[in-house]
Amino acid sequence: MAKLKGVFKRFSQECETADRHQEKELETRYYKVSLDKVYDEVKRYFSAEGYEISSESKDHGEIMITRKKSPKMFLIATVVSTRPMHTAVDLKASTDQMVVGGAYPKLKEEITACYVALSKEMREAEK
Repeated sequence: MAKLKGVFKRFSQECETADRHQEKELETRYYKVSLDKVYDEVKRYFSAEGYEISSESKDHGEIMITRKKSPKMFLIATVVSTRPMHTAVDLKASTDQMVVGGAYPKLKEEITACYVALSKEMREAEK
């Protein structure tokens, strides 16, 4: 049954992080910097070629991004300060496109690439 569930998951068209996720690499990331710094870094990362920030709300800590490269994706980055100098980043990626071999691995790859880039720029913190 677990193998069958894994096959269906591979063809899922959305992927998101969570505080306690089954997959370690998709757990929420925390950084030891201010909310403004993390928010600006996330915006900078998604200002690169191939992405378009379609909407943002600093008050709510959300940035909506459209990825123009194939497969096209819609991403939501949520940046929340949990305490002073301790900021969390959650990401959700989804696509409407059919991907040969399943969309989930591509969505997961997009999220982990963002986390790797952010971790190079800022110091990670414990939960």
